[in-house]
Parts: sequence; structure tokens; C-alpha cells
Amino acid sequence: MATRAKWYRNILQYFDNVSFETVHPFSPVVFFEDFLGKAFDVTNIWTANDTGAATQALVADGPSGAIELLLTNAVEIQLAGIDWGNQRTLTLNQGLQFEARLRFTTLPVNATTAVIGLAGDHNAAINTVAESIWFRWNFSGATTVETDDTTHETTSVATGSTWLVNIWHIVRIDCSDIEDVKFYIDGARVAAATTFNMHTVPALALQPVARLDKAADALNLGVMEVDYIKVWQNRS
Repeated sequence: MATRAKWYRNILQYFDNVSFETVHPFSPVVFFEDFLGKAFDVTNIWTANDTGAATQALVADGPSGAIELLLTNAVEIQLAGIDWGNQRTLTLNQGLQFEARLRFTTLPVNATTAVIGLAGDHNAAINTVAESIWFRWNFSGATTVETDDTTHETTSVATGSTWLVNIWHIVRIDCSDIEDVKFYIDGARVAAATTFNMHTVPALALQPVARLDKAADALNLGVMEVDYIKVWQNRS
């Protein structure tokens, strides 16, 4: 690990130049969840959106802390997810940045979908979430990205990154230009040939989200572990 600094969009950021983790952004508004301690906070910060036998829980003795979103083989529709319970206090046009480190200990298979990123209000039907900026995995480790501001919708754009089981990755979303939102995996920009336009509502209110969904089939499985979530922006 070697810590470096950069000045980006009037914000000083320290980052690891090997993993490309943002160690600390000197921004007016910063949120950092490292999933440490005995349990994640569902009283003051997070809402657990789960259906059926799906669960969200901290990984026991997980190095550096992590939360596990787990789907089972029960023949039922399941959702394992976390967000801020529709408390949408992040603002799109304030240089909003989202970063997370995650892996799959069981890849999404068959009719299973995973996402992580930013969203509007929660909806149990993932394709009905009105506003979204996220990384998405449909039935495999093939990573796609998509955005939707209710007017401009760009869905399942391939990144060329196919993830393997148990390998950690760092993903980042850069909303500093709301007419050209950018996505990064392990420090490298992905889907750069596509323009992701989110300018319909410049001050769109958003919240962080991570979720796994499955249709009712025993063969639909998936387990996501999230090591951390960081979000920063200017004060609005």
C-alpha cells in the first residue's frame, strides 16, 4: 500500500495507488460505513429490505468488517438489501461520489440479480426503482452498469469485467458531471464509450443501496459481501 493524494473537482483525496481505495476525501459531506462491531445499525442509519428467508448480517470475525447479503435455496421470491429507508439526503449535482468494496462468495446464478450504488426510493421490484445509478450483475459475474433519471434510461451496459467468486473489487461512481456519469472498477474506468446522462433533475435526492434479488426457484442463489461504503459530496 502506498498512499497518494490528488486534487479532483476542488476536493483533496488521499487514495491507495495499488487498490485505488479512497482512503479519505476532504469533502464537506462524507459518509463512511465499514460494517464494524456486533451488528449494523438499523435504528439510525440503515434499513434492511428483506423478504422470505433472505438475510443481511455482519460477517462473523470478518477481517476489516463486512456485511453479508444472502439468498437461500428456498422456492420463494427473495430480496436481501440495505439502504437508508428512503431518507434521500445525497444530492446528485453536488459532485456526488460513491465507492464500495465488495465480492461475491456465491455468484448470482439463474434468475438472480445484484446491484450496488445509488438509488431513489426503494421498490421490491428492482426494475421498477424510478431513479438509479449502479453496478448490476444479472445471473452471473458479468458486471454491467446502468442509470435512470426517469427520462434518460441506460440499462445493462457491459463493462468487460467478469468477476470470479471470492475476489474483492472496488467500484466507484463519479457524478461530478451529471450529463456524463462515470463508472470505475479497481481504478479503471469502464463503459467509457457510453454517455450516462442524469441531468433531468439536477438536485435529485439519492441514497446508497446494495441488494440481491431472486425469483422463486431453488437454483436461484447469490451471496454478496460488502466491506465498506463511502459517499462524499459538496454541501448543498
